[in-house]
Amino acid sequence: MQSKPPGKRKLALLAGALTLLALVIGLAVAAILYFRRPEAKPTIAEMAVQPSAQSTAPVALAIPSPSISAAPSKEELARRALDNATKERPWVNGLGMRFVPVGGTQVLFSVWDTRVQDFEMFVNSTGYDATGGMYSIGKDGWKQQRDATWKEPGFSQGATHPVVGVSWNDAKEFCKWLTKRERSAGDLPEGREYRLPKDEEWSTAVGLQNEVGSTPAEKSGKNKLYPWDIPQKRDKSWPPPVGAGNYAGEEAKNGGGAADFQVIEGYNDGYPRTSPVGSFGPNFSGLYDMGGNVWQWCEDLSILQDRRVLRGASWGDSNPDNLLASYRTDGTPDRRYAFVGFRCVVAVESSP
Repeated sequence: MQSKPPGKRKLALLAGALTLLALVIGLAVAAILYFRRPEAKPTIAEMAVQPSAQSTAPVALAIPSPSISAAPSKEELARRALDNATKERPWVNGLGMRFVPVGGTQVLFSVWDTRVQDFEMFVNSTGYDATGGMYSIGKDGWKQQRDATWKEPGFSQGATHPVVGVSWNDAKEFCKWLTKRERSAGDLPEGREYRLPKDEEWSTAVGLQNEVGSTPAEKSGKNKLYPWDIPQKRDKSWPPPVGAGNYAGEEAKNGGGAADFQVIEGYNDGYPRTSPVGSFGPNFSGLYDMGGNVWQWCEDLSILQDRRVLRGASWGDSNPDNLLASYRTDGTPDRRYAFVGFRCVVAVESSP
């Protein structure tokens, strides 16, 4: 057998080497491509049958809190408004009555007495009869006048005058009605109610501190400050300074009353009878008519168990003692007078 010539043998070896090199390069490229391929995602079916390599513990879902995502209710908005009320920014109810917090109490006071228009809304809504047996003044003095009512008390009144000729019972019924009405409308939160101020709350609102006595009767007249002397006592307290309030000044002689009607000499407030609420300046708590215009019913019993406390004096008062901020009088809960009205407060509802 003849051997291949040297030249051909070298060519054969070179061809074999090239073939081997090509094979190695091909394997390397294939390996690179294999390991760099994107990871295949399992199909939905595969996911359903493949066991999970992760923990089987339940996973909590992030659910938005209702308090964050849901809009606050009307009642919640009313509660916030009540809690955030200030003297500068009063809380206003559905009748347009304004209420402010009074330091030293847990209640919000109406800034003025209940108006004719407020009481008229109550009567028209309920059919409540607040007439009969009203004491008013005429040529023959103070007497029960057959035709006198809160609508026509014997003198002219406008819608924003304080309602008069209303008994303690009438005032309580108004508060009950207003509480129910405002709650139903979502304007008053549950747990809050309208009521009359307590005697101690009234004293705090007018600015009296450290009164001596344990009952309204014992405290009456002890502190010799007038509303216009609080918080700063004047050098001369009598007669009242100009704009002190609606009392029986010399203008009261023009109201058509008895000839012997007693007045404050040297004082004239311009209103023979009642004046629109807010006609005179507010006190330090932002409250109007805490002295004068109309006497205000309070929750408390007087020293006589069948009578209720009255505070504040009125357009018919001229006696210096009656005008003291500490002075109390009283009346039977069913009695109606042309010089008596009431003021509401918003309080935490009391236990039945």
